[in-house]
Amino acid sequence: MTKSKNKSKRFFLIDGYALLFRSHFALIRNPLITSYGLNTSALFGFVNQVLKLIKREQPDYLVCAFDSKEKTFRHKLYDDYKANRPDMPEDLKNQLPHLWELLKAMNLTVIKKPGVEADDIIGTLVVKAEQLGLKSYIVSGDKDFMQLINDNIFLYAPATKKIPDPIIYDSKKVEKKWGISPDKFIDFLGLMGDSSDNIPGVRGVGQKTAVKLLNRFGTLENAIDNAESVKNKRAQSGLKNGVENALLSKRLVTLLLDVDLDCEIK
Repeated sequence: MTKSKNKSKRFFLIDGYALLFRSHFALIRNPLITSYGLNTSALFGFVNQVLKLIKREQPDYLVCAFDSKEKTFRHKLYDDYKANRPDMPEDLKNQLPHLWELLKAMNLTVIKKPGVEADDIIGTLVVKAEQLGLKSYIVSGDKDFMQLINDNIFLYAPATKKIPDPIIYDSKKVEKKWGISPDKFIDFLGLMGDSSDNIPGVRGVGQKTAVKLLNRFGTLENAIDNAESVKNKRAQSGLKNGVENALLSKRLVTLLLDVDLDCEIK
């Protein structure tokens, strides 16, 4: 991607732990180990990706958002939220103190806030950036961010070994990949759930069925209200008997856009 021809400045927001985990596991078979035994694969990969991003995109604004170690409001809503996730590998955990030092040395702003996730911080910042006339690019492979995409907000999925260049998702690419537009993505995730975050969704509703329901009824709530007319018996049963789970799932996947942050985009 080259610099935009219009005058809108560009704001890049790095989903910190997503990029860190990605870097760690990319070198899992051939880790980089120091002479004193410290695994530095994640540090190397993370910094390398950030430097490539800066060189390639020359962002006008750049920030790194990270989850805090504290439980979030989602854990209070649902005890089993992300309960299926293993603990951070010890050799990755040992790299964190060095990561914070590296980010400080690179003069990159790091934002964390107890009680919310990096996703919520990013959601809040892109809304503020849009009000300031900026174009925002969320550097992550997390599909949850697709709910934010519009004419001024994009998902910038980093390159992989199989895909040598970043994929920049706009509304059309979201619809091509998932069969649903960004403005329906929250309802989409609420219906089909998300196994990576242990979000239940509606029993009997997968990706294809969720798309069909939303194309017909528009929203998750309308699908529930019209469950009797759904011909797919498994989906009909799920909608009738899983109302609480459906509404909870939608709330869990909805990103906050109004987190109180003690920083401004300048």
